[in-house]
Amino acid sequence: MDIPEKYKKLWGEWDIRVLILISLLIQVILIFLGRLRKTSTSTWIRMLVWSSYLLADWVADYALGQLSNNMDDSSPSNPIIAFWAPFLILHLGGPDTITAYSMEDNELWARHLLGLSYELIIAFYVLLRSLPNTHLLVPTLLIFLVAIIKYMERSYSLYRASTESFRSSIGSSAKQLPTDISSATSKMEDLNALKTTFELYSSCRPFFVDVIPRVEVYEATGNLVKEMTTKEVLKMTALELSFAYDELYTKAVVNHSRTGRVLRALCSICILMAFLLYVLAPKDSFDKLDVAITYVLLGTSIILDAMAFVMLLFSDWMVVSLLNIKKLSHWTELLALHIVKIKSMWFKRRYWSREMPQLNLFSNCLKILATRETLRRRMINWIEEKLSLVQETKLFSSWTSGFETYTLCTAKPIQATEELQETIATFAQARLHISWDKFNEPAGLSALREVTSAPAWTIPTFVKLVEGLSLDQQVLLWHITTELCFHWKSNSLHPLHPQQPEIEVEDNNTREMKRISSEMEACTYLSNYMMHMVLMRPEMMSTMGGASPLVFWHACYDMVQFIRKNDGDHHLLTSNAKVDQICRMMMTTPIEWIRYSSLFEIARALAHMVLIIEEEERWQVVTTAWVELLMQGAKTTRASMHVKQLSKGGELLTFIWLLTKHVGMVDSLDIGAYMTGGALQMAIQLLPMIELYLHNQQ
Repeated sequence: MDIPEKYKKLWGEWDIRVLILISLLIQVILIFLGRLRKTSTSTWIRMLVWSSYLLADWVADYALGQLSNNMDDSSPSNPIIAFWAPFLILHLGGPDTITAYSMEDNELWARHLLGLSYELIIAFYVLLRSLPNTHLLVPTLLIFLVAIIKYMERSYSLYRASTESFRSSIGSSAKQLPTDISSATSKMEDLNALKTTFELYSSCRPFFVDVIPRVEVYEATGNLVKEMTTKEVLKMTALELSFAYDELYTKAVVNHSRTGRVLRALCSICILMAFLLYVLAPKDSFDKLDVAITYVLLGTSIILDAMAFVMLLFSDWMVVSLLNIKKLSHWTELLALHIVKIKSMWFKRRYWSREMPQLNLFSNCLKILATRETLRRRMINWIEEKLSLVQETKLFSSWTSGFETYTLCTAKPIQATEELQETIATFAQARLHISWDKFNEPAGLSALREVTSAPAWTIPTFVKLVEGLSLDQQVLLWHITTELCFHWKSNSLHPLHPQQPEIEVEDNNTREMKRISSEMEACTYLSNYMMHMVLMRPEMMSTMGGASPLVFWHACYDMVQFIRKNDGDHHLLTSNAKVDQICRMMMTTPIEWIRYSSLFEIARALAHMVLIIEEEERWQVVTTAWVELLMQGAKTTRASMHVKQLSKGGELLTFIWLLTKHVGMVDSLDIGAYMTGGALQMAIQLLPMIELYLHNQQ
């Protein structure tokens, strides 16, 4: 199809101007939205940042090519067109808030640096074509200097965040941790606490590239974490992850170095001087529209530079830098204190999104069994699926084609409140004091040993129930158990009690809410969260290998078949049945043992055993089990998975991962024994056994 000549002419006149303004708009988007990736899981923000990040380089490169093609030796607009070329290189340098969209971008630092030579050749070619007219030569050269500096800063930031460079910088970045723990952790809002956290991060940077730090680091960090309060642990971990994000995805390391501060001052001065020189330069021979666009470029550059300076001034890195200044320490501490006060007054700090994705197996089974859905509900489900508001996974059996395929959907994420985070951190911190041989036991066993309201036979029985189960199978077992116990009335007798009356379904939500404690809420949220991580994020949990998908399919199959079989009048399948109705039916119906090992039936038996324990101790056991599962899942994952998650709003599992890393080897003096387990003793005994065998063969 031929494009009309008038449109071709219109694009020929406006292409460069439109591309310049689009490139500028992309920079505005990146500087304001790029920093939100650390605390937001919004799909729209991520898509906008991702598209802007990709378009930034393409638009700038294409616009440079168009500038070189549109230079006309007889045109009086050549100087002002040449003045636009360094702005495009400046835009290629990118804002301070985002240097890499993903960790893979950091590995391409050499390609990014090589691209500078190509772009500089084109830009200088455009500048040479504008000569001998020198009206705007000086401001053009000033912007050229700023553009080269910004481009080099981005390339160096990418290089520093690359895996090889990050590993090589580990030894030089380690700092001596504070020995006076009580003074360092008295108040996490205190300046000394912020400095301590940065020193802790500097010493523990090896964690983020799966490198084992020195033995003394484990001892120091382990003791430091154990002496902190729960709120201090949460604050410290969040700050460490914030420092890691800034180092890996922004220009923080460059900007907060001595050289970086000098270059920033130089760039700001050059931009202001270029603006003043442009104002004073004669512009009568230039097109008024081109003059206005240039004013927009210079004015926006000044505003963005000022915004970058404000962000730099009120960053945690600046506070730490001020506290590390030895000379004029009184004044620098006073300035740092005022920065922290202003931040607390004007900015509500969030270090991660606080979102916990949820997936409930019981709700999904009811959805699978629903005989009909309204048109409105189907439309809503379709829209949610297309907009990625709901994630789906399919479980199927590969034995024969006659088996059902189950589609599991996530529920709406919940916001992790301060109370919920403190509950999780309290139980996690309590688990840090146990030795690692006990930590590797089945989840919940350590808490079960401390129970006083249950008979002694519950411990060996529990061990036999869960012995040999993988992490994801334990998650499934405890998920079903938690739901069954949560929906059982606290004032009811045990389901197997001979005098237990038939339970009537109550719709009294007020009465139900009164009995929900913070530990019970934490259990249900963690239960749904871990199910989501196991099923939707297996690459992060290092699970779902081997026969695990088949085990999950069997659990869904058993639950669906149970409901179909025991719902005689089908009132649950034809109405909006509640999960508590299903759970009560499962607890009061006798278990019919089947031939294969069904985790659904085992979980029902485990729920009966857990209900023997008094309610207060019961939920301590269940909460401990979930925290231990969370810690076990976190400590087995690769650091690269958590580093990638930092740019997607953060993850609760990442917090726990860093916490377990801090005390990953509590008995660090016996680090060799931890790494080899009982293999050393077996190797010692093996050689005499071989000698005896050979002697008997003679």
